[in-house]
Amino acid sequence: MNIRWNVILSIIAFCLLGWFYSLNRDAPDLSNLVKKPDSPDYIGNKMKTTVFSPEGKKQYVSLADNVKHYTVDGHTDFEMPLVYLFDVNSSNTSQAKDVAHALVSQSWKLSAKKAKLTKDEMLYLEGDVVAESLEPTSHLQRVETQMAIVNLKTQDMTSDSMVKINGQNFSSTGLKMVGNLRQQVATLKEQVKTYYEVRK
Repeated sequence: MNIRWNVILSIIAFCLLGWFYSLNRDAPDLSNLVKKPDSPDYIGNKMKTTVFSPEGKKQYVSLADNVKHYTVDGHTDFEMPLVYLFDVNSSNTSQAKDVAHALVSQSWKLSAKKAKLTKDEMLYLEGDVVAESLEPTSHLQRVETQMAIVNLKTQDMTSDSMVKINGQNFSSTGLKMVGNLRQQVATLKEQVKTYYEVRK
């Protein structure tokens, strides 16, 4: 009788093990729910972001087709970004009208195929980079290159690739540009060719 009980208990144990194994096989793989270290913390499509300075003035507005944010190092990747820079530092701050105009005026539009924004507000632009002045009286009207770095706080812009600059009555091409969009200044350091348009 002992042998019968042993055989019956063994069969029951094997059945329970088989049933337990089949339950675990049918359970969904939870590893897909765990975030991988190199994956973004959030992803957004057709996003618009407005950033204000510590004084409460609008600093820039960014739009992008696709946005991926990584909190590990605090950077954000953009696809087809469009960034509008605002001139919050008016040259004549004593007049309230000029200050109010500076708060609402967009001074530059930046566009590219891809961009990376670091947590210290450095914008790395790649592919068909265009910086276009939105003020018709600006001395510096348009800057075109393949790669550029823009400090969004100071509006400093640098590029080591070939740059084409268009301004009022001139155009220049060259390498290694250093400039400031707010001050409408750009300097090309190598292989510079400049053409002036003389008006009568």
